[in-house]
Amino acid sequence: MMHFTKKKTVFLLVAVLAVGTISAAAWLGGGKEAETAAVDKGEVKKILKENGTVESKSAVTIMAKNAGEIKGLMVDEGDRIEKGAVLMLSDGTSAALDIKSQQAELSGLQAQYSQAKELADKNRLLYEQGALSYEAYNTSNTEAKQLAAQISALRYSIESYAQSTGSEGVTAPVAGVVTAVYVKEGASVAVGAPLFEISNLDDIYVKTDVIAEDADLIQEGDSVKIYNTDSGFSDELASVRKIHIKAEDKLSDLGVSQKRVTVEIAFGSDKRARLGSSLDVEITVEQKENALRVPELAVFVKEKENYVYLLENGKAVLKQVETGLEGEDYYEVLSGLAEGDQVILSPGDDISGGIRIKTKD
Repeated sequence: MMHFTKKKTVFLLVAVLAVGTISAAAWLGGGKEAETAAVDKGEVKKILKENGTVESKSAVTIMAKNAGEIKGLMVDEGDRIEKGAVLMLSDGTSAALDIKSQQAELSGLQAQYSQAKELADKNRLLYEQGALSYEAYNTSNTEAKQLAAQISALRYSIESYAQSTGSEGVTAPVAGVVTAVYVKEGASVAVGAPLFEISNLDDIYVKTDVIAEDADLIQEGDSVKIYNTDSGFSDELASVRKIHIKAEDKLSDLGVSQKRVTVEIAFGSDKRARLGSSLDVEITVEQKENALRVPELAVFVKEKENYVYLLENGKAVLKQVETGLEGEDYYEVLSGLAEGDQVILSPGDDISGGIRIKTKD
C-alpha cells in the first residue's frame, strides 16, 4: 500500500488540477489553434542547393613575358578578336597609333565582307534557280573575293609593321572575346603579371562545388535550376554536364575545411547569365511522380522514428509514419497514412495526443 504525506498529497492535487485546468481551457476555448494540411499524391523532389559562378571553359589569361612600360593598349574589354591580334604595345614610338588605325580599317573591311558574302550566297541561289543572270551573280561573288583578299593583305601588313618597328608587343594566342583587361596604358608591369583574359563565350557554363558525399548522389544529365533573384535571370532547363573525379579541400563560408567536388552545369536555354556572375544552383538528384506524400513540416522525430499528429474528430492523434524519399517540401509516405488524412503542421510542445484542435482559417 502506498502512503502519501499531507504535503505530497496537496502537491499532487495541485498538479492534477493544473493539468485538468489546461485541458479544460483547451476544450472550452475551442481547442488549441493549429494549421493543418492534407496527405495527397504528387511530386517529391530531393534537391541539393549550392552557389555557382558562370565561367568559360576556354578562358585564357595572358601573362607578361617581359618587364617594362605599357605604351599602347590595342583592345578594350568586350572586343571580339582573332588569333594573333595585337593586344598591347610596349615601346614609345608612334607605331601604336598606326597599328590601331589599321586595325580599325580591318574591322570595317570585315563588316563589308560579311555583307558582301551574304549577298553573293543569295545571288548564287537565285542564279541556280534561273532568277538571276550570271553576270549579276559573278559581280557580287567577285566583290566578296576582293574584300577577302584585302582583309588578308591588311592583316599581314599589321603584323609585319608591328615586327618591323619592334612593336609586336603582346598578341592573342586564341580567338575570342576580351573579358578582362588587367593593366592600364603607361603602367609598368613585371614578368608574370596578368595582362588580359580572353574567353570563348560560346562555351560558358556554371561551376559549383558540392560536398563530396552529395556528389555521389549526382549523375550527369540531372535536372538543374539556376537563377539570380537580383538580376531576374532564371533557367529551369539546365542540366549537369560533368562531375569531376577528385575531391579537394575547400573552406566553407564559416571557415571549415570540407571535401568538395566540382560540378559543371550546362545552360538549358539560349538566354545566358553574364560571365563571372553568381547564381543559385538547385540540383534535383531524385524525383518521384504521383507519390503519396505528407508535408515536411508535419513530420518530427521521436525516439529515432518519424511521427505526425493526425487530426481526427477534432483532436490530435499521435501517429507513427514510415517515409521513403525525403524531399524539399514533402516526404514520400510508405505506410501509416492515407490520402486525405489531415495532419498538423509544425506541431509545438504544447500539442499532445488527445488535445482538442481548432484549425486556422
